Amino acid sequence: MKPAFTLLVAALFLSSCSRSFYYLPAKTQPDAADVVHTHGIPALRTSIQGCEVVAELSSKGQRDMSLNLFIRNNSDSAITFEPGQVQVRGYNVYGQKTPYRVFTAEEYIRWKNTRDALIVGAAVLATVAAVAIIANNTDGNNSSSNNNNQEYYNGNDAQVVLDVLNFAYDVTWWMAWTLPAETEEPPPPPASSPDFLLRDHTLYPGEAVQGVVKVRAEADFKNKILVEVPVNGAYAQFVFERAKRRPGY
Repeated sequence: MKPAFTLLVAALFLSSCSRSFYYLPAKTQPDAADVVHTHGIPALRTSIQGCEVVAELSSKGQRDMSLNLFIRNNSDSAITFEPGQVQVRGYNVYGQKTPYRVFTAEEYIRWKNTRDALIVGAAVLATVAAVAIIANNTDGNNSSSNNNNQEYYNGNDAQVVLDVLNFAYDVTWWMAWTLPAETEEPPPPPASSPDFLLRDHTLYPGEAVQGVVKVRAEADFKNKILVEVPVNGAYAQFVFERAKRRPGY
């Protein structure tokens, strides 16, 4: 049973640990934007409504996308950033477009927990079924040993699967870049949440926030990707195109 279970864990790990990519800024942008790089990862930076906005787009596999945003309020009044109003659209090679699903932090946490539970549940069921098959095909002299094996695989190995999956997903929660200081007196660092997911946040003059908005992409509509970020009653627009493999991933 051990080799079979090892293959099961390996298959689950490989399916959850997909390749990581980043998306290149398109040459033509709707708004005036600069391309900035940190650790070799490109992002787009623009100013709108007295605010500085930086966007970087990456993905894990074909559909699990992360929109990394940095927003600094350089105006003289407070603004509230609402990540739930972010819009992302994908275009195919024929110019047809479709909206991507954009999660709020709470929506993504519920969605991820449900997905993880289903994957772990399927792994446990597969393990139990495999143990039952072996038990049914073993003579009576080995029945005691098979019962011990079944108890082991229903318990310890299920936890192994859970630990592997948690590790595979948790490594996505790292920030691809942080905005480097460009002045002699750097501004205060941006606010962020412990899980890096962006939530509604009020920015007072001089304050900044940084974090991730999770997006579910459509694999056939990734020829170009339009990102619209709400800022103080307007939208900062960024266009990304072809993906490149993230170095080291």
